[in-house]
Amino acid sequence: MQELEGFTDRIICGDCLEVMKAIPDNSIHLVVTSPPYNLGISYENHNDNLVYGDYLSWMKEVWVEVKRILVKGGRFALNIAPTSIKDFRPIHHDFSNQLRDIGLIMRTEIIWYKQTMRRRTAWGSWKSPANPHIVPSWEYVLVFFKDSWALDGDPKDADITADEFMRFSDGFWYIPPESQRHGHPTPFPEELVYRLIKFYTYKGNIVLDMFGGTGTVATVAQKTGRHFIHIDISPKYCKIAEQRLQIAHMLQEFPLSTGKVGKKVKVSELFPAEAGRLTYSQAKAKKTPQVQLLESKEDYKSLEATDA
Repeated sequence: MQELEGFTDRIICGDCLEVMKAIPDNSIHLVVTSPPYNLGISYENHNDNLVYGDYLSWMKEVWVEVKRILVKGGRFALNIAPTSIKDFRPIHHDFSNQLRDIGLIMRTEIIWYKQTMRRRTAWGSWKSPANPHIVPSWEYVLVFFKDSWALDGDPKDADITADEFMRFSDGFWYIPPESQRHGHPTPFPEELVYRLIKFYTYKGNIVLDMFGGTGTVATVAQKTGRHFIHIDISPKYCKIAEQRLQIAHMLQEFPLSTGKVGKKVKVSELFPAEAGRLTYSQAKAKKTPQVQLLESKEDYKSLEATDA
């Protein structure tokens, strides 16, 4: 842990490959990320419209660094989906082939089902077999291990509940898309990251997201008692990630009840009656359950699907 002192629990604004190459070998327990999909999305400080072969070559360099820095038994959870309708590319197959080629063990794939479309125009040939479209209402989380299926750790630091374990071990996860975008075009929901962190790591492990965006992985890692390393090339996204972490820290220290909508909340209602009388250890023992620290969900407003 000492050799990672300059990296852990930090928001690092820089090029992912440059930063990753400075991380020591065999030091990260879990990598969770969703890379740019190369669809021309308007990210801060990133060209998301590379020639496809160049894009794959760049990503393979990233995967090689992922393998190097994972501990034995370390896990890589890659959120990815097939791209577009007009120019369909099975990017999930290309990535899984690359990752197996460099020696990572493909352990499983999770279906993240997020169907929210209410109106659609991307039918293709309506009510006809001439050229109908299948619109993907899901994404994948591809899970890879390094060298071993087993990750060493103290059993006392396994904090997943029995109910969570049973639910998360079913590889069909219905989780609505993120409604609170925090200024990022394609964030994934905290619930998705929460499940991966609780299922695949022990408390105190180190979790990396090298395409960290606005800090979802870092925020959930902090909320669940893990260390994090957040890398992103955008100063704007890194600043938002810092703000999210600060807010999450305050909520962990002082979980507040907001009362009913429209109700004026009294100060006395915001804190339990014993507030101020508890010792630090007593207060720590009464911390809010981790899952309750995740962001509340707003109603997701779906975009009208088009032939894109």
